[in-house]
Amino acid sequence: MLNKIRKSHPQKSTPKKLAFTFLALLAGFGLAILTELFSGMSARVLPQWLESVNIRNLFATLMPWALGTLIISLFSRTPIRAAINVFTFSCGLILGCCVYLGVFVHILPDWSHLSYIVILTAISPLIAAVCWYGRGVGTVAGFVAAFILAYWFLQAFHFTPTFQGFGVNFTYGVLPLVFLAAAIGMLWRKPLQILFSTIGGFLIAYIYILLPFSIPYV
Repeated sequence: MLNKIRKSHPQKSTPKKLAFTFLALLAGFGLAILTELFSGMSARVLPQWLESVNIRNLFATLMPWALGTLIISLFSRTPIRAAINVFTFSCGLILGCCVYLGVFVHILPDWSHLSYIVILTAISPLIAAVCWYGRGVGTVAGFVAAFILAYWFLQAFHFTPTFQGFGVNFTYGVLPLVFLAAAIGMLWRKPLQILFSTIGGFLIAYIYILLPFSIPYV
């Protein structure tokens, strides 16, 4: 039944599987180092065009992790490989953060900051396996893609119950809009399906704002 949503294409070569998993680990490690470097940089050190998009504050959020997770999930050959590679990617992120802070800053990681990554790492295999089907075809894939896009709509736009304050969220510059456009491009399968997913993602984001209780999202 799941193959009707998106058909798996397992990689038969074990060395290639290990190579991709190792690359995911390196990508997570590199992202963590980059995040810590940006967070410690002065605004005067960065080029003007990077400072104009508020890249230092953006790397302090989980958006880069979310984008990396989405890329690895969608372009893995099977949902199992997506789960393994995303989990490895997230572990690399934790490892990179601990190594940078321990070796270069000589302090222990702030648990209040790291705990979010640890929790997300624990559930990341499930997230990845579900996201993998977002690049499939049919109604189920369309709904999965809509929930993925809802996250990026919440990052890129201000939502208010009455739409009076609706508009682009420039807190982190234009990069959330770029990430939203990238997500739409990666999830594109059929014109009508991506239109359904985009409209659905927008509506899900709006419904989230209308909820009488708060469900945390990152």
